[in-house]
Amino acid sequence: APTAGVGELAQVAAREVNDARRRQALEEFKAGALPTVEVQERLGRSSLQSVHVLRSRGKLIGRKVGGATWFPAWQLQGGQLRDDLPRLLEALGRFTDDAVAADRIMRLRRDELGGMSLAEALDHPKRAATAWNLLGAVGLGG
Repeated sequence: APTAGVGELAQVAAREVNDARRRQALEEFKAGALPTVEVQERLGRSSLQSVHVLRSRGKLIGRKVGGATWFPAWQLQGGQLRDDLPRLLEALGRFTDDAVAADRIMRLRRDELGGMSLAEALDHPKRAATAWNLLGAVGLGG
């Protein structure tokens, strides 16, 4: 028979559920992200350090997972940083500074966008304005 009280068991269960959600969020993040070396190659940078400098200056978001840093792929377009990336990161930065949370916001499929994600809709002429409006409302509870 358990010696812990019901309240303590509920806390343990909640912690386990939360840990499982975090693991799943990290797996989904990595599935849509690129490791540093691939970002370096796509951007034609001379070193891995140059990619990390972009990150440290807030020009690119990434998250260290284990021994590697991963960068959401939607930040790149045609072998360079997206033209609208500074505006995107500013909008996301009003809500979070966590790369996993920002990636989730950008890749979550939305009914308002016809089932597209914000990342997809921003590249779709008929959906871009709605996507920017939704980005402007991130974190406002609406």
